[in-house]
This record gives sequence, structure tokens and C-alpha cells, in this order.
Amino acid sequence: MKLLLLSIFIISSHAYGFRLNTNIGAKFEDAHVKIYVTSNSTCDEAGISNSELLSIAMDAADDFWNKVPTSNLKIKEGGILETSDSLFLTGELCANDSESDCNASTSVPNVNNIVIACNSDTTKNFPSSSYLAISAPLKISGSNIEGSIILINNSANTTFKNLSRSQMVSVLAHEIGHAVGLGHSNKSEALMYYKNSDKFSKLAQDDIDGISYLYPNKLDGCTGFLGTMGLDDEHNDENQNTFLLSILLGIMLSLLLLILAKIKSFLTLHSRRKLKS
Repeated sequence: MKLLLLSIFIISSHAYGFRLNTNIGAKFEDAHVKIYVTSNSTCDEAGISNSELLSIAMDAADDFWNKVPTSNLKIKEGGILETSDSLFLTGELCANDSESDCNASTSVPNVNNIVIACNSDTTKNFPSSSYLAISAPLKISGSNIEGSIILINNSANTTFKNLSRSQMVSVLAHEIGHAVGLGHSNKSEALMYYKNSDKFSKLAQDDIDGISYLYPNKLDGCTGFLGTMGLDDEHNDENQNTFLLSILLGIMLSLLLLILAKIKSFLTLHSRRKLKS
């Protein structure tokens, strides 16, 4: 029993590196969040159409955030958001917090769910070509996010257009993480690490821990400690419950150690008997 407990502890314990995007740990109350792209986002400098941008955003949601079995977050396609408001294209991104001093008449409008727009403001949003995209919750009520915005660098000096499609997916996945409430991780292997957001093809364990903390799955009315026994039916072959898997590995290791100990004891006893005879 001591071996069993020790094995489980060694395999399943690790340090967290994820941070939250707000000091109150705000998240969407409804874990089924829709994602939109504004109709007036031509994204000409970024080298992409708004319909292509929506397709890439949904790939980012499906390939990364929608496949975490210990989280009940599900991001769905909302479509093209019909709007003629030019502030989506030129306004300053102003996070909804107590330190904001943005002028509402020059800021990106409040939204519901997650809205993506191509923006060309180089004064506040994209002072450098190294900024591929930025995002923030814009509409917060209590501890609940009601709406977040993601802006793609559509200025003349943007380097977004130089990315491959898979790199664009990775960048959008990083920004979606911010939009749903995650801050930057201090784990360099994590998608939510503060740099190189175009380099990833899957979530790291720290990303999974963070999103599961904000949007825990439920098991028989209990929130998220053991995750879920059932997997998303679209990803049954890919998803695994890492916590339960670690326990299973711990049990298997413990059983192996017990079997080896029994074999050693048997061989020792058998050898003694032969010597006596």
C-alpha cells in the first residue's frame, strides 16, 4: 500500500504555471461560447479574408481548446457578425478593468461571446510589427466574462500575412485562450507562454490545467477533480483523462513492483531449499 501511494504521488504531482487573465479569475458563465468575425474586416494587409479567418479560428478552437476532456468549454462557430462600426477596425483595445482610461468614442465596441476583427491601429494596439494579434475581455459582469475581442494586426507593417496556415491557427488558439480567461503561462512548452505563440500544434499539460481550472468538467455533480469518465464524441480516439491515467499508471507500477518483490522472495526461498537438500 505504501508503494502504491508513493507511485501515484510521484506520477501525478506537478507544479502549475498557468495564470488567469483577470485578478478575479473571470470566465464565461456559459461554457458554450460562440466565435464571430466582423463583416467589415477585410483583412487585406493581413492577407486573409474574414471567412478564412473564421475558418482558422474554428480550427484553433477544435484542435486545441475543444478537445480537453477535463474541461467543459466548447467553442462554437457564430458566423460573420454584421456590422458597419469602423471602431472594430481602427479603435483602441481597452480591457474592462479599473485601470482603464480609454475613451469609449475611440475604443473597440463592447461585444458578446468572442469577436475577431482585423485592426490597423499602430498607436496603441500594434506599435510594432512583432505584434501579430492581441485580445482581452471587453465586457465583464461580476466574475463573468460576457464578451471578448481578438484583434488581428492589419496594419501596413503586419507580419501576420507571412505565417503559414498552421501558424495562424496556433496564434488564434493562443488569443482564444486569453479571450476565455487565461493569462500567460511561465512554462515555455505551453501554448499560453508569452512568446512564440505561432510554434505550437497542441496544448501542453499546463494549458490543460488552466482551462480545466476555469471550466471544470463535472462528474456526478462533483466539479472537476477527477474530470470526466466520458469523452467528447468527436475526439474519442484522441482524448484521455490525464488524472485518471496517472492513477492507472501508478497502480500498474505498484503492482509491477509487488510482483517483482514476490518473484525475488520465491527465488530466494527456492535457492535456500536447494542448498539444504
